[in-house]
Amino acid sequence: MRIERAMEIQDSLGVIDVKYNGHSVWIEEVHKDSKSALIKDLETNKVFEVPVSKLQES
Repeated sequence: MRIERAMEIQDSLGVIDVKYNGHSVWIEEVHKDSKSALIKDLETNKVFEVPVSKLQES
């Protein structure tokens, strides 16, 4: 995913399905400088930082 799209999804009022390693996640924050995102796994509620390029929009 592109950094711009991740920022659009974060700011969206709707629910957009995003996956990381096959798991549905919620984008908590986008860090433009490091091209990473703080995400929450919706199954486990674990929060971690990943490269935005590893996120996929479903």
